[in-house]
Order: sequence, then C-alpha cells, then structure tokens
Amino acid sequence: MNKIMKLICLLFLMSIAASCNKDPEYYALETPVDQMLLKASSSEITLEKEKENEVAVLFTWDAAAQRGGADATITYFFRMYMADLHSNVTDLYEIESEERSISFTHKELNDILASWSILPGDKVTIEAEVIGQVNSSVEYLKPELSKTQLDVIGYDKNATAIYMVMVDDAGEKTVRRMTEKVVGSGVYQSTAELKPCEYFFALSPDSDYPCYMKAENGDNSLQYVAEAGNGEMFENTKSGTYTIVVDLNRLDVNIVSIYPLPQDGIWIVGDASTIGWDWGKMKKEGAFVNNDPRHPERWTYTGNFYGGKEFKLALEPNGADFTGKFFFAPSQGANPAVEHELGEARDQNNGGDLKWIVAADGKYILTVDLNEMKIYLEPTE
Repeated sequence: MNKIMKLICLLFLMSIAASCNKDPEYYALETPVDQMLLKASSSEITLEKEKENEVAVLFTWDAAAQRGGADATITYFFRMYMADLHSNVTDLYEIESEERSISFTHKELNDILASWSILPGDKVTIEAEVIGQVNSSVEYLKPELSKTQLDVIGYDKNATAIYMVMVDDAGEKTVRRMTEKVVGSGVYQSTAELKPCEYFFALSPDSDYPCYMKAENGDNSLQYVAEAGNGEMFENTKSGTYTIVVDLNRLDVNIVSIYPLPQDGIWIVGDASTIGWDWGKMKKEGAFVNNDPRHPERWTYTGNFYGGKEFKLALEPNGADFTGKFFFAPSQGANPAVEHELGEARDQNNGGDLKWIVAADGKYILTVDLNEMKIYLEPTE
C-alpha cells in the first residue's frame, strides 16, 4: 500500500514539474493580410548609363486596409534590400499616403548597387518592401507588409577612358584619349597642345555618340547627348599647352595652364615649419601633395607653422643642398595669408633670398595654385 501511495505522489509531482516547464502563452498581434499588393513595373532590369536620368523602375501599391478606428491614418514606408543579404538595405523612404508609388532612375538604382559592392554586370535579386503603418490613438496595430522581387544588372558608371574630339576651322578632326588620374574617381585628365577649335567628349574613339556636349546652364557645364542633332559643341580660343579636366560626377570641364615643375614636386623648408632648415628632413617630410583629381594645378602642404618664422619652397631637392630653383616670396617677410602673389621659380642669386613669414602659430594648409600662380595659407579649423 505504501508503495502505491509513493508512486501516486511521484506521478503528481512530475505533473506539477511538467506544468512549470511549459512555455507561457503570450498575446500575439494579428498579422494583417496583404492588401497593398506591391508591384514593380519590371521584374528584370538591365541598367544603362546612356539612360541614367530615365526611370528604370516604378513601384506601385494599393491602399492598405483601414484599421484602428475612424480617426486612424496610414503612413507608407518603402525600402529595398538584397534578397540574399538583408544588411545591404536602402534608406527608409516615407511616401505620402495618397501617392502610393515611388520610382528610381537608372543612375539612382545603379548607385544603390554600387553602395552594396555589386560589381557591374553581375545580376542581383532585390527585394522591395512597402510598409503600411497604422497611426491610431486607440491601439497599436501591426503594420501591413507587401513585398516583391526583381533582378537587376548594373553598369560601370565610370568609363576607363573618354575621348576629347576637336574640330578645327578647316573641319579637321583630332581625337585625344583622356584617363582617370585617380581610378574610379570619374574625373579625366589630359595635357595637350591646343589651338582654336570646337570640341566635345565622346565615350568611344570610333563613334561621336553617345557623348558629352555643352549644357545650357553654363559655359563649362556638360550634358549627356545620346544621338546627333541634340547638342552643342564647346568653343576653345586658347593656344598652347593646357591640361583638360572633365568631371563626370559634377558634369563640368575645366582647362588650365599649369606652371611646369622641374622635378614634379614642391617642398617646404624653413623654421616657420616643423621641417626647419634641414635639407634632408625636407626631402623626407616636406613634400606637398597633388591628389585632387579635379584640380591638378593645386599643391598643398598641411602642418604646424610658427609665427614670426620664415620659409621658402624648393623645387629641385635632388641637387646640392639649398641650390637650384625655388619659389620665393614677392618681398621679404610677405605673409602668404594675405599676400598671394607667386612669381616664377628662380635661383637664389637671381633676385635675392626672399622668404615668407607666418604671422601666428597654428596648424595651416599651404596651397600653391600653378594656374593662377597664387599662394594661400589657411587655418585647418
């Protein structure tokens, strides 16, 4: 009898333990049925640079279900992400409730792919999602969701080269190749002997179109032209050696005359800088940089400067110490923060050892513009 009672007690305790280990039941919000039925204007898209300003895809959807009472409103949000990697996601776009649509151009969609590190020519599946958020003062309601997928192939937004096509007064055509000094920058350069002509920029050496011609909003602004008859060429009146800079990001062209440097560089020396009057340290640490592809005419040096001290700019560091050509100040003690004149390079014996003097201690950017032949000293902050 005792054994039977012990068995009954054991079974009772086991049932209590089992009930204690059972997962609790929580209240679950109801997932609304998708009534928005998000649609894309195309499920397969090959993006084209030639159509970068045209609409590539249009997303539309129906109204979300009206829930949450008579005073409730609905706000729509839209986003896209890679179907295989949801961490690659766009911003969340808020859409006016009465619009219920959003579109993206070829360029906008291609920029999204590039931000996700998708290589040009690779197909990627994008999942688009619209969220219908109910704004109710009565209760919280789970948003209504609608999704769709599309396959997209992007393009290389920056050509490896573009071609300056020049047509002189006699109708003779000359084609010059321009390349990126900084790969991937979308900024192209070429140095050439120019003469009066009309010109434009083609994407192929063998065809004039598509190309970039003169835009209506400025003398140096570019516009994309897909076919003949829709554009105007630029006019050049300059003669001589010039550097042509085309920026396809900002859609402009600039032509500058750059003062030639004997050893393709500029070096600061003098006790106004941390270099001091140490020629060896100057060669190692005093070099200016020329890394702005939009402005090959500008050289800059950033560092600490000391007020009341002097400096000059060496151009031939590989010669004997303190020999060769320099940029000197226009007068002894000139302050480059307010006196910007920069004369031609010369030897010290041909005009005197004239040095600039900095007015106050601080960290500065020293800029030499070899097109304007100016020098500027500006604080970094």
